[in-house]
Amino acid sequence: MAVAAPRPNGHDITAETTGLDLVALPGDGQRSELVLHLAVTETHEWFGIGGASGRLRRPRLLTRDKRLPLASSGPDYLRSADDCRRLIVRGLMHVFRDEGFRGLSAADWDAAVPQGVEARVAESSRALPAGRACRCEVSIRVGVEFVYSEPAALLRACTDAGDLMSSGTAGGDGAAPPCSICLEEMARDAGATCLPGRCIGRWFQKASTCPVCRRDKLQYLPPGYMAVHDMMHSDPEGSC
Repeated sequence: MAVAAPRPNGHDITAETTGLDLVALPGDGQRSELVLHLAVTETHEWFGIGGASGRLRRPRLLTRDKRLPLASSGPDYLRSADDCRRLIVRGLMHVFRDEGFRGLSAADWDAAVPQGVEARVAESSRALPAGRACRCEVSIRVGVEFVYSEPAALLRACTDAGDLMSSGTAGGDGAAPPCSICLEEMARDAGATCLPGRCIGRWFQKASTCPVCRRDKLQYLPPGYMAVHDMMHSDPEGSC
């Protein structure tokens, strides 16, 4: 991308198991191992004010095999689903960090492990004789989507600049004024209440003009996002 790239303000991780095989190794003195076969797809999606969307970069696909040697008690170690999950997380962390994924949280690492895979490994391990060396191969497909949301970036920038109307501003009778964004919704449902600070983010998904003062707040969009905004609107098909 020719313009300055903004920082993503969100991400989503999905994972699925595409294969699992556990076999006992012949002979004595063998060392067990857990082998992860990883296919990771990284995408960068932009969501603009007004509903426009696009892809900032072409998807990146990386495939890696990560071998995790186990102690002599490896097969018995894999009989514990919790221990197995910790092993898989450790392997994913090494690969992701080597490939430049930074700032992921413990919840992200957990999301990168397919649901139930540790239980399947543990069940297969229990079918082996105790202490028998084995090789466990697990194939995992992971999707990492980085999100660049102009509405979210604009809301944060306006908040930092102190340029949003305070939701506590009172009307002439001392009561808080009705939300100018939600008037139509409130007319449909008399019980609905929503403060401007809670729904201005939704408003920015549709327009950058303040619903109260009618001034365009696009000036507050961070430079990186502004550069992408201009590029997307001038050449929506040339984003990759």
